[in-house]
Amino acid sequence: MSKGKIVSIGGSLDLFPEDPIVEKIIDELKDDEDEEPLLSIIPSASKKPYGSAKQYSHLFSNAGAETQTIYPEKRDEANEEPLLEQVRASDGFFLTGGNQLRITALLGGTQMLKEMQKRFEEGALVSGTSAGAVCLTRTMIAYGDSEESLLHGMVELSPGLNFIDDAVIDTHFTARGRFPRLIHVVTEHPGVLGVGLGEDIAAVWDFEEMNFTVIGSNNIVVVDGKNIARSNVPNIQYREPICVEGVQVHVLGNGWGYDLEERKPYRIEDFDITHPVQEMMAKDELHDSNDY
Repeated sequence: MSKGKIVSIGGSLDLFPEDPIVEKIIDELKDDEDEEPLLSIIPSASKKPYGSAKQYSHLFSNAGAETQTIYPEKRDEANEEPLLEQVRASDGFFLTGGNQLRITALLGGTQMLKEMQKRFEEGALVSGTSAGAVCLTRTMIAYGDSEESLLHGMVELSPGLNFIDDAVIDTHFTARGRFPRLIHVVTEHPGVLGVGLGEDIAAVWDFEEMNFTVIGSNNIVVVDGKNIARSNVPNIQYREPICVEGVQVHVLGNGWGYDLEERKPYRIEDFDITHPVQEMMAKDELHDSNDY
């Protein structure tokens, strides 16, 4: 059986069942059209986990999934058999936003995470928004202010949940001015692909096809350090400015994809998912053209 897919969302997801990202999550969950899939909501990142779980349970229940909440309040609970049975029964997982260190500190090294990874290897979907997307990589951004991001040592990385290799995800990317932060990470770690997710947009990772496709109303910025010619990182001290030559940047939107093996973007010619925002813009353009 092949690995499941991953849907990483940049935050500020439109909370209605007809949203294309929500519909994509439900589509990927379903193996049988007559069967209601079980999606487990994991609100560990949130300061208000029960409220967050209730919100997303309502959303995905209305979209056509059965939901349950898995929330160990302490690490030892993440190793207990009743909770592990919930994980094994899940067709997919959704990690809410908040603080990614809350997730990794609670779940890292636990039997719950091992069972989630096993279910992913068996084909279960893994999805997350904001902090719930950031933590999906093997190495994640722990913290770092955008204003100081291009000073050496001012962005901290830490171990993530390890569902995605050789990539680092940042979220709320354009709204919070995080472009320098991703440049910083890729300059210091050129083998890692930087993926900056704007709000209300998702990357759908397919590890059979070795690509991700883009759904949503915003942009995804890909920062690739594979062809960096030189940088001053090996020779500078803490908080000195970073200099780099040859970083490659791509900006992708709804209906685009990215080839993870070739390291290049492409346009999906037969892509048929239109975001409601794009539909409204198209109607406005038609209205404007009829005025003249």
